[in-house]
Amino acid sequence: MDNKEKTLKEIIVGIVNEPDVTVDSLDNDAVLIGEDGLFVDSIDVLELVVQIEKQFGIKVTDNQIRSQFKSIKTVLDFIEANAK
Repeated sequence: MDNKEKTLKEIIVGIVNEPDVTVDSLDNDAVLIGEDGLFVDSIDVLELVVQIEKQFGIKVTDNQIRSQFKSIKTVLDFIEANAK
């Protein structure tokens, strides 16, 4: 697990705040947003975006949330392509 992946997973664990969700338990194919995802609440999604922008120096648009925030892997790919 590289530093970006670990940082992203730590952000997710902090937002989800469930005892059974840990950095090690998160699979990169885990769905992030929606009924079957880790984030059902739009406030949680907003917190995720704010933390990603802050930690990785990336500006995230609404369209990018819809297209790039499907799973941990797609967010990692987005971070890799856009991080400064």
